[in-house]
Amino acid sequence: MSLNPSKTIYPFAEMFKVTTNGTTAVDVFEIPAHTAITMVLCEVVTAATGNANNITVGDADDPDGYILAASLCGATVGTVFGDSVKERGAYLTLDGATGIHGGYWKVYASAGKQIEVILSAAATTEGVVNVYVFGYRGSP
Repeated sequence: MSLNPSKTIYPFAEMFKVTTNGTTAVDVFEIPAHTAITMVLCEVVTAATGNANNITVGDADDPDGYILAASLCGATVGTVFGDSVKERGAYLTLDGATGIHGGYWKVYASAGKQIEVILSAAATTEGVVNVYVFGYRGSP
């Protein structure tokens, strides 16, 4: 008996420029079925202004599943969130609270989820970030 792959897997890397919308989630990337997300990074293009504007990146099931709360208010342009294991959420670490281990992936068997960016408080001036999404997509 020989084994044949039933699906072809394609690596992908996408970048999205996103303007925050206060405490309303901004949909960044519609995740297709049979997709594994291996890394998400968030680069500051324009810092938000206001009070306690922490940015998180996740999905509807876990709003900080990819990137834990990071201060977008007054952040330096070019700062990257998610490049340190301690900044990664539970989807990409064994323990998102301490960031002890890294290397985990989030697999989506079916379509219907979005990667989302959200702020913890309304901003006086919204921030702008580049969100980088890396992973593998299976053929239908």
